[in-house]
Amino acid sequence: RQRALTPERPMAKGMAENPETFFAHRESCNRYYDAVPAIVEKYMAAISERTGRKYDLFTYYGAEDAENIIILMGSATEAAREAIDHANANGKKYGMISVHLYRPFSVKHLLKAVPANCKRIAVLDRTKEPGSNGEPLYLDVVEAFTNTPELKEINPIIVGGRFGLSSNDTTPAIIMGVYENLALPTPKNHFTLGIVDDVTFLSLPKKEEIAVVDGMFEAKFYGLGADGTVGANKNSVKIIGDN
Repeated sequence: RQRALTPERPMAKGMAENPETFFAHRESCNRYYDAVPAIVEKYMAAISERTGRKYDLFTYYGAEDAENIIILMGSATEAAREAIDHANANGKKYGMISVHLYRPFSVKHLLKAVPANCKRIAVLDRTKEPGSNGEPLYLDVVEAFTNTPELKEINPIIVGGRFGLSSNDTTPAIIMGVYENLALPTPKNHFTLGIVDDVTFLSLPKKEEIAVVDGMFEAKFYGLGADGTVGANKNSVKIIGDN
């Protein structure tokens, strides 16, 4: 607890310098954060060489001349990949940028990933920041396009949305709804995905699920409690996967 200073309790030696000292030392870590993207990029390249899988700070996937793209990170990128493959096989030109290093946020590497034809971007965050002007990834992307001369020339429309809270499923059909929203004359901003928001009406319309893989077979198993259903399904899936 801070105590009042009186003639009987003078300011301790060095007390006046503490805030300035802390502030200066706090800022001294900047150079270490600035160095992180290059270090991560170096080791991602090494992993790519050993595994044959491409890793980068920002990875682009989709049509080379895509005008509408989404930027997101995490497991939802797999659903987005399936949606993009399905849509592009049917004449669309969609793309996405998956983020693999979020902090520190490297605008230089984001610039390398953005396709030249990009005109509209939807940024998807898996979080809700009550009272803010947008979620963290969305705000970072907007700032990057606003204050970076090379990105500023592209001048795309940028909207943001939220998905996946409490592990809410994000499916290819939901991702298709994001692209359809981007195609509107005035795309909806600060939207939600995967729920029906009948309170603040921020959700995008729910779509029927689509089969994005040709020849896909679906099965539904029914079981009664304590009859070994979980173990039996695990074994069934293993047999199907192996054969």
